[in-house]
Amino acid sequence: YHPYDSFAPVVDFIRAAASDPKVLTIKQTLYRVGPNSPIVEALLEARDNDKQVAVLVELKARFDEARNVSWAKELEYAGVHVTYGLVGLKTHAKCILVVRSESGSLRRYVHIGTGNYNLKTARLYTDYGLLTSDRDLGDDVRKVFMQLTSLGKVGKLSKLLQSPFTLH
Repeated sequence: YHPYDSFAPVVDFIRAAASDPKVLTIKQTLYRVGPNSPIVEALLEARDNDKQVAVLVELKARFDEARNVSWAKELEYAGVHVTYGLVGLKTHAKCILVVRSESGSLRRYVHIGTGNYNLKTARLYTDYGLLTSDRDLGDDVRKVFMQLTSLGKVGKLSKLLQSPFTLH
């Protein structure tokens, strides 16, 4: 619970994933990350370390549109797969998917939160975050990212509700 608990473990999670040689992929939504973002720096580092990095940048984040366009350009220039959401919908999801090779199989680590992956607002607003390696939740987040980063439709989710499709 932020700001009651530190936001540092979320930043540490992304930084560790960016430098971990067993991490293959990092996918994340960016809504309002703020200036000098250690989250974006870690995503850029991950790309420098030859990881597959995909990011959805919401361009309709009120008052942060110009900053988000700037981050998107920097990420694209570095070779990150950047998307901008679904036409006609505002993507307000806050999630990270890390795929790691472990003992010959793939394991998914997920962070889902209500906050914006922004260090400043994490100290101001009350938000909740969940960090898990639950298989079903990881598969749900994988499906959501498939939809957000391609033209695919999300399949049936087992644990998540996704607005406007299964949550109104």
